[in-house]
Amino acid sequence: MNIFQRILERGWWAILAIFLAGAAWSGLLLPAFRIEFGSDVLLNEKDPDLGYYNQTRADWGDDEYLIVCARRDGGWFTREGAETLCEFAKDLRGLPGARSITSITTVPLLRNGAPGLLPAPVYLAGPDGKLNPKVNLEKAREELVEHTLALGNVISADGLDTSVIVYLQVNPELVSLEKERRHLLARKDAEAATRLKEIEPKYQQQRAELALRRRSLVDGARELTRAWEKRIPTIRLSGLPIINVGLLEHIHSDILNFGVLALAVFTLALLAVYRRIRWLCLPLVACLLPVGLMLGVMSFTGQSMTIVTSNMPVLLFVLMLPYAVYFIERYNERRRLDPSEPVGLTCSRATAEIWRPCLYSALATMAGTAAHIGSGIYPVRTFGVMMTFGTGIGLATTMLLIPASAANLPPLEPGKGGTPGVPSGPLRPLTALVLRAPLAVVVFSLALLGVSIWGTLRLQVETKFIDYFWQRSEIYQGLDYIDRQLGGTTPIEVVLKSDKKGFFKTEQGLDALEAAAATFRDDPAIGNVRSLKTLVDEVRKSMKKSKPETVAGLLTKLAPELVEELCNRDATQARVLVRLKETSPLLNRGRLISTVRSRLDGMKDRELAGVESQVTGVCLLYSNILNGLITTMKHTFLIAVVAIWFMLWFLFRSPVMASIVLLPQVLPVFLVLGVMGFSGIALDMVTVVIASVAMGVGIDAAIQYAFRFRNELAAANGDFPEAVRRSHATIGRAILIATVITFAGFLMLMLSHFVPTFYFGLFTGLAILMGLFASLTTLPALFVLTKYPRQPKGPPAKTAEH
Repeated sequence: MNIFQRILERGWWAILAIFLAGAAWSGLLLPAFRIEFGSDVLLNEKDPDLGYYNQTRADWGDDEYLIVCARRDGGWFTREGAETLCEFAKDLRGLPGARSITSITTVPLLRNGAPGLLPAPVYLAGPDGKLNPKVNLEKAREELVEHTLALGNVISADGLDTSVIVYLQVNPELVSLEKERRHLLARKDAEAATRLKEIEPKYQQQRAELALRRRSLVDGARELTRAWEKRIPTIRLSGLPIINVGLLEHIHSDILNFGVLALAVFTLALLAVYRRIRWLCLPLVACLLPVGLMLGVMSFTGQSMTIVTSNMPVLLFVLMLPYAVYFIERYNERRRLDPSEPVGLTCSRATAEIWRPCLYSALATMAGTAAHIGSGIYPVRTFGVMMTFGTGIGLATTMLLIPASAANLPPLEPGKGGTPGVPSGPLRPLTALVLRAPLAVVVFSLALLGVSIWGTLRLQVETKFIDYFWQRSEIYQGLDYIDRQLGGTTPIEVVLKSDKKGFFKTEQGLDALEAAAATFRDDPAIGNVRSLKTLVDEVRKSMKKSKPETVAGLLTKLAPELVEELCNRDATQARVLVRLKETSPLLNRGRLISTVRSRLDGMKDRELAGVESQVTGVCLLYSNILNGLITTMKHTFLIAVVAIWFMLWFLFRSPVMASIVLLPQVLPVFLVLGVMGFSGIALDMVTVVIASVAMGVGIDAAIQYAFRFRNELAAANGDFPEAVRRSHATIGRAILIATVITFAGFLMLMLSHFVPTFYFGLFTGLAILMGLFASLTTLPALFVLTKYPRQPKGPPAKTAEH
């Protein structure tokens, strides 16, 4: 007996004990498993603009608030409408976790009271939260629907739509930690990295407490809106708390749905195909164990699950099943040919015969996932690291746990099989097609590849965050409502700096702010625009004789919180806040940002003389991510292809053979990308991994077939048609079963609440299915036409038939 056979016969208990210990270790760590649901994790850490963005967040702060939108067909400026809104706003102010609110009930009305040198502000709601009887509702309407700050934020132009902004109560210690952390993230030195590690535990603790308050706020708001449905039929919830809580719910739901459905489908599939309890339990356990170990390692290393990586558990489970199928098929094949063979020998030899192709198949998959380890986007990088690790562990599990367990079970009686060397079922017409028209198969494949490459060149990257969610989802409906009825959703800003103290409260400084805001003119996707200049202009409607700089100084004393959101205390920095309408079909982030930067540069010697300007905001960071997706896809796909080609060369000891095996698997990848290009489906941070992952996963069938074909060709004394028949009849069946199971697993991802995961499952599954047909048609057709692989000199290689 060789070493592996001795391990299976004498050391099987050690193998089982090791895997049992691994499972127990993972189980102990799972309570510490974290789910990261913030949208910040979707940013590219390598983006040079991210450092400046973090610096501005530290300087200006970043409030988190819930937006409650409501519509009333009769408007909000009738007595009934105003009383309803005041009562609704009062209830929202009392939500758990709420710090304060902003709405038209809290906006100071400067043209509603008696005229005077200094207008006295009047509020729609009194101190008790009820409608202020002194307010003239018609005057309030006229002022608010033209209010430079209120319009598009808390009231629509027609006065029918309004929003109440509910600010989340945030612990001051977290605010301080967040500010320090942002400053540290903007730096790249070792001292900053050390300090980041020091404050991280406390920061995560405070974030966990904030998550509980956020959840209480969202749950309370949902319950409150249900209670108000009869009085206000149209209510929508949006804002960062809704997005964060919604993402968390989506992650939990996806993991649960994927897990339960995968277990059910694969249980039925294995029972239907093999009808043996052992061939149900052993594959399921062997494929679940790597998933548990991967999650355990994530817990141990502090890695967190995100909406982008929520598909990893089911994905790893699906990718490991083919290896189990190859073992079962080889085991059954050996039992049919020699029922008297000792079961331990059957298990060891079956494993040895599939080991090399499975090893290189796993290495190819790992090359496809490892290509993303260098990504600057945390979830994509985590996907690359953990899927690479999980695939390696999964291969070891299936190659050790299943044989060790099967070797200690009673041998199975040989089942009924088809005629040896004769393909059956759907493999029969595929075999006939290859043998009768190999040239037509190859020509058709090349033509399809050409069309697919043409479609790939049409791929777009201008996608929208709102399109990551289904239209029926709460997140989509809230963002869509704000976009269409109010002032837009996606923030972008221009930060201006001057060396002169007090500059932005002077007439020249206010003119600079107005010029910066004008750089966004003419773009149809622009929504609400705010700055200190718009605030001053609004107040001057009631103080027409006052100079702008006088009003700016007055506002600093009377409304410092409004001013400090737009201008720092010494007036050396100010910003223009803009919101974009993501649902606008004319939105083009790259073009908009380029135009704004060009216009700002053109003003350096005029309106912005002596003023430094810089564009920042989530819109810029997201645009940078999108602009890099095509390059990322090219690089990761090229890395995967080159790595796989060298593996194939090493496996088959022939560069020609490596190219022949690789070529048919490039076709499905380009076919899928071509379909995306022709159908207008844009790349995003999830679908960008399709090319490399599909290449790494799909090559499995080609490796398995080519490896077996080479052996069958030697056994058939160089008879290529006979080798095709024998290969289709043996490994072809295993490939068919394994690929269909893998395809079904990827289709489960289409149940995701996250639209990119849906497309990832659909198109990667389609690529794998097309890879099956390429492996069973184009690949053998190339073998027949090129007369590769070359037959080695010497006696025929032994296969299971000999």
